[in-house]
Amino acid sequence: MPQRLPRLSLLLLTLAIVLIALPMSAQNSGGNLTGRVTDGSNSALPGVTITATNTATGFSRSDITDSNGSYRFTALPVGTYTLVASLAGFAERTTTNVEVQIATDRTLNIELGQAGVKEQITVTAEAPLVATSPSVGTVVSQKELENLPLNGRQFANLGSLAPGTSLSVNSDPTKPGQLTIALNGGSGRNVNFLIDGGDNTDDTIGGALQNFNIEAVQEFKIQTMQYKAEYGRSSGGVLSVVTKTGTNNFSGSVYEFFRDKSLNSETHSEQLAGVGKQPYRRNQYGAALGGPIVKDRAHFFGTYEKTDRTTSYNINSGGLLPGFDLTSVALPFKDELGTAKASVDLTAKQFLQVRFGYQKNSDKYGASALSAPTSLGTTLNKYNSILLGDTLQLGSDMLNEFIYQHTKFDNLIGADSTLPDIYFPSGAHQGQSPNTPQSTHQKKSQFKDDFSWSTNLFAVRNDWKTGLNYINEPTLSGDFTVGTTGQFTLLNDALGSPVENILFNGGFAGVSTPIKQYNAYLQDDVAINRRLTVNAGLRYDLWTGYDLNQTSNPNFAYISSPAVQAKYHESYIQDFANGRGGKLKNDRNNWSPRLGFTYDLTGTAKSLIRGGVGRYYDFPYTNATILFPASAVQSLFGPIYSFEDAKGIKNPNGTFFKPGDPLPPNQISGSLSDHTTRELLSPTDATPYSDQISLGYSTELTNSLGLNFELVDIRYQDIPFRFRANPVDPATGKRRFAPGGVPSNFRLWYGKGEAKYRGANIGFHSRIGTNFEAQGFYTYSKSTGNVLAGADEFRITDVNHQPDLGGVRDNTVNPLDPSCSACFGPLNTDARNRVTLSAVYRAPFAINVSGILRYHSGLPYTEWTGADINGDGYRFDLAPGVTHVNSLRGASFTQLDMRLSHEFKTVGSFGVELIGEVFNLTNAKNPAGYNGNCGFSTATQQCKAIGDFFKPTAFAGDPAQGEARLAQLGIRLKF
Repeated sequence: MPQRLPRLSLLLLTLAIVLIALPMSAQNSGGNLTGRVTDGSNSALPGVTITATNTATGFSRSDITDSNGSYRFTALPVGTYTLVASLAGFAERTTTNVEVQIATDRTLNIELGQAGVKEQITVTAEAPLVATSPSVGTVVSQKELENLPLNGRQFANLGSLAPGTSLSVNSDPTKPGQLTIALNGGSGRNVNFLIDGGDNTDDTIGGALQNFNIEAVQEFKIQTMQYKAEYGRSSGGVLSVVTKTGTNNFSGSVYEFFRDKSLNSETHSEQLAGVGKQPYRRNQYGAALGGPIVKDRAHFFGTYEKTDRTTSYNINSGGLLPGFDLTSVALPFKDELGTAKASVDLTAKQFLQVRFGYQKNSDKYGASALSAPTSLGTTLNKYNSILLGDTLQLGSDMLNEFIYQHTKFDNLIGADSTLPDIYFPSGAHQGQSPNTPQSTHQKKSQFKDDFSWSTNLFAVRNDWKTGLNYINEPTLSGDFTVGTTGQFTLLNDALGSPVENILFNGGFAGVSTPIKQYNAYLQDDVAINRRLTVNAGLRYDLWTGYDLNQTSNPNFAYISSPAVQAKYHESYIQDFANGRGGKLKNDRNNWSPRLGFTYDLTGTAKSLIRGGVGRYYDFPYTNATILFPASAVQSLFGPIYSFEDAKGIKNPNGTFFKPGDPLPPNQISGSLSDHTTRELLSPTDATPYSDQISLGYSTELTNSLGLNFELVDIRYQDIPFRFRANPVDPATGKRRFAPGGVPSNFRLWYGKGEAKYRGANIGFHSRIGTNFEAQGFYTYSKSTGNVLAGADEFRITDVNHQPDLGGVRDNTVNPLDPSCSACFGPLNTDARNRVTLSAVYRAPFAINVSGILRYHSGLPYTEWTGADINGDGYRFDLAPGVTHVNSLRGASFTQLDMRLSHEFKTVGSFGVELIGEVFNLTNAKNPAGYNGNCGFSTATQQCKAIGDFFKPTAFAGDPAQGEARLAQLGIRLKF
């Protein structure tokens, strides 16, 4: 990987060294509480003892104000506290209902009256309604988690309440049914997930690794940008989750959520197919229990949940799959989630927590309206994790936090048939999926330590924080021995169409890419004065294991040879000049300076200007970088038979070949080792990063309404992507390169992907007492780049999710210039307008009403020919007159979810809650998956735009497309 420190890094690094900075950000699993104690004349009071006590658990910590009257509690466990301030000669003051939120700084100033006045008790408001730090994001409270309608009951449902975000479905087959949060032009793969401060990121595909039962989540915060140096390994956002712990009272619940087709509307796909409502049944049930082990000292909490769902999809291939068309195919899904947590105050200064997480699920892989049942696979996943956290107060102004975590994940995607794969240009296919069977495995240990301390420099308080993080991942491996039963690509979308390509793979495609992660940061925070704070930090990230040696790769040997270098002058070929790319290097120059500020316009913390600038490096997940190139040199796998003819393969008697006929002579010769590799990693590969800048204004208009405004700009660089790098030469009809004399249709993994995101956010947060709370945002944005799937994705194109058969997937508009002007366009995630609104209302008679409204404008898609009009061997060519990818737009998306519940009190603390939820109340169709194939005719040299061209292929209710209107009934027994 190349070494670099661009000018922006140098500038920010200089600023970070020159400037002294602001209050440090909260630790990942807790929050910070700070403030200033004064007397009646607003003079600082040093030596005041401040005691914070968690009202539910008895957890307590004390601090003493410094010469400026300042106090600070770092990394308090999330919850509600009572603060007591006492000093000889002054009346003691008690402040109740002080909320401490995850990954958030809370400021609470205290005024003490003279002695002789009886104790003063102040009941504070809940958490502030406006953003008080440079970071952009939002906190989702326990009230919202418990009362908002959550389709699937995942905390990601509510992550979409943060500005600039969208709720999405993880498209990777290893994450069936897992929701994710797409933000700032990304698809959700560049979000760093932290559970109780421990790493929960999938190092193979990016995004979240393990899901946690919503019953186990106490609170979480999503930071979409401008987070501080203690947060890393993400160029997008950070989602911090804290799981529940027990309290001094035994409490628990048993619940069931039920769905059935009788409660659903008929989906639009079912209407088109004329098959009526298909089988649909879903049961989601579980239990939770928590309480004291020793009152005020030790507590426990545990949950278990299971989901059992049977849905289906309808095949509609337009007659290309006879015997399967207009039939319903069952899609069974099972998921188990378990969490157990114990916490203990070992001493007055030491807090210990242990948490175990477990998940196991199974699902069907490859479902779509164009997939025959024989093309499906079965996905099996198993996860577990154990975390140990220790918080030690070393003095009134020093705190150390240590975390150890071990995680393990195993995935298998098996094939449901062994029949040869037959693939039509439209994407209709039958037979064993060419992506099955496959498996991935992860096992890693994390050691993390954060140390905080405070000093007084230049007559102001400095709050420092530094930390080290080490992750050892000895198992990061997979098996991708696929395509061994044969793949037959047809020339036309018609029964009996000639076959244009036949491919059989052989050998074994095992791969192991162990990774070590080293991360360190330092940040210093100081208030310049009572209104202005400036924060600066510096972070360093090093990931080793990317120093792949691919000198044995025949594609490398061929492309780096002097003869090829002299003959071909394209930039992606010249990248290999002088032997570059043989033994790659780990990227060791990942310095991340960050600078932010807040300015209080009125001195009341109710009207603030805030902003920041910084660099953010993303963990280069292996599926986007070295996984398959490593397989090319670690195992012996590749095409053992190949035959292609762009005009249709013929038998010796002149008839067109059909699957089942004797195979034509093999066009490749020699042993498997001569042509095993179809992958090559470019030396341009580097750690992806983003440069971010934001400016915002927050104002609390009333005690019940706060507004936030932001302007944001993000530049993503070094995003990895892949493309087919060996096109056909139209003059000869043969592929340009033939390493070892064999024309390999290899993929090049390239490091020059880039994207831009610019947006404006308007957000609000309203709270009226304990009965009403609402928040939401409007975002106008634009995201462009040459990595179409998203600013965090590695595919340059993936039209209609078609299999990797050299037809359209993994191809660029110009395979001789992957950075061509036509390769840039709006990203697939480029919804120019986004709106999300949520509200919770606790009405009289113990009735709760809540809802979430989500909207985004249409997403782009590409108008392409579906024909190889330039003779390069690939069918991803832009239609005549189209100047760039993603030039067309689909329909907008709207979904309104509502929840109504009623609580009945029975005996003692026992109660019953009856719940009714409706998802997609308006039954919006939400068309998606637009087919941009213009039906180009080689005879007329024009597009025909007939059939399904320019029409959607999926609707609400289809797999991964959200719900058509459906109702869910629930019951919860509380005690």
